[in-house]
Amino acid sequence: MTVYLDTSVVVTLLIDEPSSDLARAWFRRLDEDVIVADLAAIEFAAGISRWFRMGRIDVGQAEFALASFDMLRAQCRAYTHGRDDFALAELIARDFATKLLAPDALHLASAKNGGAMMATFDARLAEATRAQGVEVVEMK
Repeated sequence: MTVYLDTSVVVTLLIDEPSSDLARAWFRRLDEDVIVADLAAIEFAAGISRWFRMGRIDVGQAEFALASFDMLRAQCRAYTHGRDDFALAELIARDFATKLLAPDALHLASAKNGGAMMATFDARLAEATRAQGVEVVEMK
């Protein structure tokens, strides 16, 4: 089976957060193929840039975080979102019950279309993922 990492997991793997030890231990044990999509790359870079502009991190920390992301992504399978992903994401976003923002709808659509399980720390995305019949990975 394949595991699709949403950006919340990528951030937790690469930036020290309360769940980082759990996420890193889980990631080291993974035997499945892992997808890190183009959207995660954009979201991660934008988040690091925002933290830099806000003064939360300096340029050296920002560059280290981006280099760490590049190393992580090199270990994983890349995923470029296609027309089918955007079409499904729109349908998911039009379902008011999901309460998902566009990026999360695209992550969910891509995981579903890619036949992957979803790894996320986002409770709302996990709920919508299950509602779409996609398995959510338990990180233990």
